[in-house]
Amino acid sequence: MTETAKAPVRCGLSGTALKYIACITMLIDHIGASCIEAGILLPALAAGAASCGGIPVSTLLAADRVLRYIGRLAFPIFCFLAVEGFLHTHDVKKYVRRLLLFGLLSEAPFDLAFFRTPFAPQHQNVYWTLALGVLAMAGLKRFEKENGLPGWQGLVWAGGCAALALAANTDYHAIGVLIICTLYLTRADRKRQCLAGALLFLFELTAPLAFVLVWFYNGQRGACSPLQKKAFYWFYPVHLLVLAGITNLML
Repeated sequence: MTETAKAPVRCGLSGTALKYIACITMLIDHIGASCIEAGILLPALAAGAASCGGIPVSTLLAADRVLRYIGRLAFPIFCFLAVEGFLHTHDVKKYVRRLLLFGLLSEAPFDLAFFRTPFAPQHQNVYWTLALGVLAMAGLKRFEKENGLPGWQGLVWAGGCAALALAANTDYHAIGVLIICTLYLTRADRKRQCLAGALLFLFELTAPLAFVLVWFYNGQRGACSPLQKKAFYWFYPVHLLVLAGITNLML
């Protein structure tokens, strides 16, 4: 079985381009979830107000819905990129450690941005989900059969990672880990990979559209300097910290 899916020869998107799209749509999503929902709407609804600063609550709800619909494109792309990262990394352990480190760095900003408290044990940020997804893929690869099919030990390992995500209530919890595993198992056929991903994301209205972008992935990393690589990792905690400041100090 080949290690990467063969992309159709078209005007493709590189991995770096997909990362930019994922980061931008994630930022749009989080502006809605943090600034509008946590910062404006929830306090207004709790107070029984019909408007906020002269803007009707219904208008804010509609604006929030648009932002969140756009933002639903982000996580499916991050799942796909996690698979690509796992397939191309030279050191899986280092990859996992990096994800766990940024999970720790992101937790307080995540809680402040969405729950207005530095510690919200009921929900954990998406880096934990991605780290567990990578660990699940490592188990599937470790116990893969000679014919390329997953061994039962690998399936049990992946199921354990999904159960841990569910127990910890990470962002997208078990379904996020299982989707990453599915994209990994279908990596040899881009059409099947995109169809499987789109079907598994049907619980979110616009999320399946992300796989239109994945379809045009050209299999290349694209231009990405060491500084850009670091910036992609730091973008998550830094933008959450900025949104937390806006939500908690300005709204």
